[in-house]
Amino acid sequence: VLFLLGLYFVLSVIAVVKVKPLWAKGVVLLVALLLPTADAVYGRYKLKQMCAAEGGLKVYRVAENVQGFAGVATSDVWIKEYGFQFSEGERAKGKYYRISKQNNQIIVEENITPKSQYQVISVKTRGKAQYWKNAYVVQDMQGEVLAEDTQISFRGGWAERFLGQFADAGVGTVASCPNQETRSWFRLVNIVTNILKH
Repeated sequence: VLFLLGLYFVLSVIAVVKVKPLWAKGVVLLVALLLPTADAVYGRYKLKQMCAAEGGLKVYRVAENVQGFAGVATSDVWIKEYGFQFSEGERAKGKYYRISKQNNQIIVEENITPKSQYQVISVKTRGKAQYWKNAYVVQDMQGEVLAEDTQISFRGGWAERFLGQFADAGVGTVASCPNQETRSWFRLVNIVTNILKH
C-alpha cells in the first residue's frame, strides 16, 4: 500500500514538472488530488439522494388489533415488554414454532400451524455493490406491504475500498443515511410497535 501511494505521488510530481504552462500545472495538480477521491465524493452525494428517496421509515398502513406476528427476531421479548400475545418463527423450512404466554408462563410450542396475519421480514441487498441496503418490511400474509424501514450504506470510493482490503475487518461501510437509527434492534422495535397495534 505504501509503495502504491509513493508511486502515485512520484508520478503526480513528474506530471506537474513536465507540463510547461503554469495554468496546466494547476490543472494537473488538481486532477492528481481529485482522482483518488472523486468517486468517493460523488458516492456520498448519491447516498444523500438515495436516502432522501428510499431511506428511512415509510408507513403505508397501520394494522389494528394485532395479537402477534411472525418473522425475524421471534422472542418472548415481544410478549413481556411490548404486550403481544404471541410471536411465531420458522426453525426450518416448513417447521414453525410459537412463543406465547399461558397461565402467566412463557411457553414454546413446536410444529404448529401459524396463525399470524402479519410478518416482519429482513431484506438485505449486499454483495459487491457500492451501496448496501438493509430493510425491515412489515407485510400481511398475502404480501401487501404495510411499512418498510430502509437503511442505506455506502462502501466508499475505489481508494477507500482498496485500502479497506488490508484492514483486519475488511471493506466495510464509510457512510450511512444521516439522522436515521442504525442499530438494528431499535429499528425493528420502532417499526413493529408503530405499525402493528394491539
